[in-house]
This record gives sequence, C-alpha cells and structure tokens, in this order.
Amino acid sequence: MWKKILISAVLIIAILAGLYWFKNNYQNKQETTAAPSSAASSASFEDKVYTYDVSALPESCQLNSEMACAVEFAVKCTLNPDFTGCRQSKLPKFIFMDDESLDRPTQMSFKIKKIKPVAADMVEIHTDSTCNGNWFGLCQGNIIYVLVPDGESWRVKDIYAIEI
Repeated sequence: MWKKILISAVLIIAILAGLYWFKNNYQNKQETTAAPSSAASSASFEDKVYTYDVSALPESCQLNSEMACAVEFAVKCTLNPDFTGCRQSKLPKFIFMDDESLDRPTQMSFKIKKIKPVAADMVEIHTDSTCNGNWFGLCQGNIIYVLVPDGESWRVKDIYAIEI
C-alpha cells in the first residue's frame, strides 16, 4: 500500500517538475527573441533631448513611436493651445487654461527616461523636462505623461510631476 502511494507521489512530482521546466524554458526563449526588437525601437528615441519653441513648432511628428508622438503633441499644445488639432483633442483641459499667472512656457524640451506599462490600456512615459516657464510645475524636472489608446494611436490622458 505504501509503495503504491510513494510511487504515485514520485511520479506526480516528476510530471510537475517536467511541466515547470518546459514552461520556464519555453518562456525564456520567447523573451530572448522578443527583447532585441523592442530594445532596438525604444533606443531610437530614448537618450535624445527633443526641444520645441512656440515660434517654430513642426506640423508633423518626426519620432518613430506613436507614444512618443503623443507626448510631443501634448508639449506642442502646452506651448501653443491654438496649434493645429489641439482644441479638438482629448488632452487634459488644464492645458488650455489661459491666465498670465500660469507662466506658460515658450520653450520646452523633454528626454524620455522610461516607458512603464500600468495596465493593458494605460502607459506612463517618464521624462526629464525643462522649460522657460512654470506652468503648474509640469514642465520642469521629472514629468510623467499618462497615455491611453485613442483609435489607432495614443493620447495623453494626464500629466503629473514627481520629486525624486
């Protein structure tokens, strides 16, 4: 009786160990094949500083990422709320506030530090930003842009700053 129980337990442990090994081995191979392609695409716009001036805003996005283009569009609308497409967009409403005490910047730059998936339909893009204004404190230092899907592309849903 004990021999049958012992043999059954050893057999079950062996099967579970084999399944565990197969699962981990299969997932590791998938991660190593997927990692280089995502690293190559993210390295093309990370580690670069993008600078914008209200007097010379480019009409189209030159970045090769829909997410980075969404951040760029939010920056353009921050500098000039009357920029093409800004008023019709679903950007946060505070971008369009018009008050001289807000000290809206006329120059702004950002560098993408990290892209952090929060959920299946939400991503945070962490940036190092500088500007020549104050604007709610949302253009100097560590600024985070919260992105959500918008049809075939992405849009900025919220912007906030953190201190490190």
